[in-house]
Amino acid sequence: MEQQQLRYYEFGPFRLNVAERLLLRRNEVMSLTPKLIDTLVVLVENNGHVVTKQTLMETLWPDSFVEESSLTQNISLLRKALSASEGGQQYIETISKRGYRFVAGVHEFVGADNEVLSHERTDTRIVIEEHFLSDSAAASAHLTNLTPLRFVRRRTTLLVLTGCVLLTAAVGAYLAVRKSSPQTSFASKSIAVLPFKTIGIDTDPNLMSLGMADSLIIRLSHLDQGSVLPTSSVFKYAAREKDAQSIGRDLGVEAILDGTVQREGDRVRVSAQFLRVSDGKTIWSGTFDERYESLFALQDSISDRMAAALAPAADRTRDLATTSLTKDAGAYKAYINGLYFWNRRNPDNLPRAIQYLEEAVKTDSNFALARVFLADSYQLTSSREPSSRAELKAKAEEQITRALELNESLAEAHTVKAGLLLADMDYDGADRHFRRALALNPSYALAHLRYGYFLFWNSRLQEALDQMKLAQDLDPVSPVSNTALAYVLVMARQPDEAINSLKKAIELQPELNAAHYNLGQTYVQQRRFQEAESEFNKLKDSYPLWFNQGRIYEQAAAGHRLEASRALSALLQKERAQITYYDLAVLYGALGDKDAAFRCIKNVRHDRSTTALIKYDPQLDPLRDDPRFAEYLSARLDD
Repeated sequence: MEQQQLRYYEFGPFRLNVAERLLLRRNEVMSLTPKLIDTLVVLVENNGHVVTKQTLMETLWPDSFVEESSLTQNISLLRKALSASEGGQQYIETISKRGYRFVAGVHEFVGADNEVLSHERTDTRIVIEEHFLSDSAAASAHLTNLTPLRFVRRRTTLLVLTGCVLLTAAVGAYLAVRKSSPQTSFASKSIAVLPFKTIGIDTDPNLMSLGMADSLIIRLSHLDQGSVLPTSSVFKYAAREKDAQSIGRDLGVEAILDGTVQREGDRVRVSAQFLRVSDGKTIWSGTFDERYESLFALQDSISDRMAAALAPAADRTRDLATTSLTKDAGAYKAYINGLYFWNRRNPDNLPRAIQYLEEAVKTDSNFALARVFLADSYQLTSSREPSSRAELKAKAEEQITRALELNESLAEAHTVKAGLLLADMDYDGADRHFRRALALNPSYALAHLRYGYFLFWNSRLQEALDQMKLAQDLDPVSPVSNTALAYVLVMARQPDEAINSLKKAIELQPELNAAHYNLGQTYVQQRRFQEAESEFNKLKDSYPLWFNQGRIYEQAAAGHRLEASRALSALLQKERAQITYYDLAVLYGALGDKDAAFRCIKNVRHDRSTTALIKYDPQLDPLRDDPRFAEYLSARLDD
């Protein structure tokens, strides 16, 4: 068979491979999006000549209407990429009011592609190209001699899972190879998978973008290759403006997986890159071409073939990751939408999460992971709706029981089950399921966080703090993990560290009421009253009860007791049913009315969680020197 002729262009330290759409700089693959590569190809192929803006826009976006600013941004990013390490050398010249011209000297080469494997032509061929880089000269030299792998697979029905499966298999295989291969020495302790950028996909681009990330996170989190940030940490980057390396720095990870999904006619190209955050170097890159149609059978066949070809050790992750998902397009779409709202779990978003997750489970009754998050949504909602608590709790029990029957190896399922047992005060059962969750997935941040609360409520303060720190390390950009860590830091009498965590939580989510309230309370304990007042004032419109309680607490602690006492009387007349006995004990203690405080504290619900609060909470310090406090606490601990 006649060998295929490939074109290469060389300019400066760069080599542009037109066929594979790769740009190398001194044998290192550069991290460029497909659209930037396409822009470069057009300019280089016309080097020395002006390419008008109209020509570029029609070539790059043939079927779409885009603003000229999109082209301008493309050129700007391309210039930055080419000139970053070359002392500002100019490669692209702007021709005022006309277009652009590539001005660097270009050498064109045409050579035989001796690496491409020939097969019979079929409509179901898939081409997988992977590139592994390392710091060694041998690995760099090997880059241009990699052999594409081609596999035949069955006809397919869902585009979203096609891309998810291909990238998951490739990256999972890469991470497993990394352990034993001498070719690469890079080993990351923390990884973030960004939502993939979509190009030319008009229908449900967020489904593709977020679905791709979530599918990869599920699989990679079960590999013993370091922690993978949870989906909740990366969802907000679906419509990002920053580049991947900058996001990696924000997230505090060592490596980041970024990619694009591009549709052109009836073909889809998925491109991905594994970047080292410290220097932006591409450690691995892969390009996957596929027809627009897809099959769920790829989940098994491609994963098995890639693992067998690259690293048998990757096989063990398939059952854990894929049997919890679905093979139904509608169920998967509903699940991704439900997961989006679950990640933003609050009274407004939980009902929407339930709506979508119920749809996912109804569409595919064997969708284990959808049942897990539906159970959790029911459980979280039940704590806020006393009138429906029993009904919602029963629904949660039904869903989590079925999820565990479908897949006992889901850390997420055991975490939810532990919470349900905790609500029933089955502490031994809750502890057992928390431990099972962490054994299945030591990198599951939410399990560490909820186990931390469990340990605190059992008066195991140092162990609780250790778990909360692990949760925050695994999910450093979660407002929830930072707020939870701060809560236990306050109880451990580490207010400065708590303030830092709360400030970070607020930076991540400025409207987080709990963080503002806790920060205000901590400032009061440090007698930083002006700063406390500022935090409480931020709750005036969003959470007026906390605003009033916080201001009364701050005024009382600052010595303005008459003013605080009048405000408390007015609040009790208006909101008595909403104020807990525990909060009243804190306020009366700050006012110096110990008799009233002890009357209230004796009415506090008697369970392990409130006992731990009474034991550790610095807000009760005004009562601790009273003999009645030691007697009361001793009686609770003896029960």
